[in-house]
Amino acid sequence: MAVDLSVFDDSDWVDHNVGGSVYYEGVKFSALVIPSSIERLKTFDVREDDIWINTYSKSGTHWASEIVHLIFNDGNPDTIDRTTTQGNIEMVYFQKDSYDTSKKRHLPFYKVIEKAPSPRIIQSHLPVRFLPPEIKSKKTKVIYVARNPKDVITSLDRFIGGTEMGNFIKWKEALQEFMDGTRNYGSWFHHVKTSWNLRHEENQLFIKYEDMKQDLRQSVVSIANFLGRPLTDEVLDKVVEHSSFSGMKKSYQKVEEQKDGQMLTKSLGKQPYMSKGIIGNWKSRFTVRENEEFDKVYEEQMADTDLTFEFE
Repeated sequence: MAVDLSVFDDSDWVDHNVGGSVYYEGVKFSALVIPSSIERLKTFDVREDDIWINTYSKSGTHWASEIVHLIFNDGNPDTIDRTTTQGNIEMVYFQKDSYDTSKKRHLPFYKVIEKAPSPRIIQSHLPVRFLPPEIKSKKTKVIYVARNPKDVITSLDRFIGGTEMGNFIKWKEALQEFMDGTRNYGSWFHHVKTSWNLRHEENQLFIKYEDMKQDLRQSVVSIANFLGRPLTDEVLDKVVEHSSFSGMKKSYQKVEEQKDGQMLTKSLGKQPYMSKGIIGNWKSRFTVRENEEFDKVYEEQMADTDLTFEFE
């Protein structure tokens, strides 16, 4: 699963500073995202057998990816190659020093994905309008996972607060930005509603994090059928077992025993991608007043859609 960097020449690497934030067409991103990579996606060579996992950050990205990997590996986590899902296509290739602001040259992660064998499982947090146009023309499969926004921002606070980025972000500022739609990757409301409106297209599957938590088995069946990979009862049992929270913990522990394995299970090898993963964890973070303010914004922003979420 380790990437052989010797196959990339100097022209593949780009000058990029990972400090602070970057912007692309008015949308703010963490500086781990390379604007030129988003631009490159306009002409990215999409394959018909690609599987794209698209989410707003902290909405079940790695969970959905693990399920898809397990489906393609007959439920066996030990044979999974997580190379293309150790980061997002719009980001830098993650190495231990990737958040070192003194590091001037970075490998765009899309370069790694370009060289990967099919079928490629590709992750992205990008809004739909920034994804490759060929996804639509080639009818490439896209799985969009949406999570209730209160748990999203709570999980983001925990996740980012444990990294170097936590020095730039405080809870109240992060919550206000989330409500204003000015956080990294833009408005959560626009992000999820845009994908919800695509749910009837044959190459799109919209699934909720809360539904996955409440009925994992049925969610796995839905994903497998969508991918044209119906499962036997035996394989289905294995996929459900190993994609459960406890099952993924065990799989990740094995991965971490490998060389640089933590780069696959933790952001920059430090902050775990998996935490509690429960519905309603926002109650431990929101004050009564913050919750009331958030509810007002939520009602206003979601007034034009029939998309709903479970918050506890």
